[in-house]
Amino acid sequence: MGQLFDAMKTEAGKSPAIANKCDDRLRKHLGTEGWKDLEKAAKDQNISNAVIHRVIVKSGFKISYTAIARIRKEIAGT
Repeated sequence: MGQLFDAMKTEAGKSPAIANKCDDRLRKHLGTEGWKDLEKAAKDQNISNAVIHRVIVKSGFKISYTAIARIRKEIAGT
């Protein structure tokens, strides 16, 4: 592979700081029990990202669908 591709792979592997801030804010918003519920839902294949997103937004937390998908992927380890 070329140097440009290697640089892109390295950059793609980095987690942006803004994502960590969003995760921290969501964790604070949900509280300990709520975060445990999110972890449980993230690992449950019968619960879609759309459902998780709708419930979190209805709880008063502004977050994008894409952020939910990323968080779920990190939690579920897939």
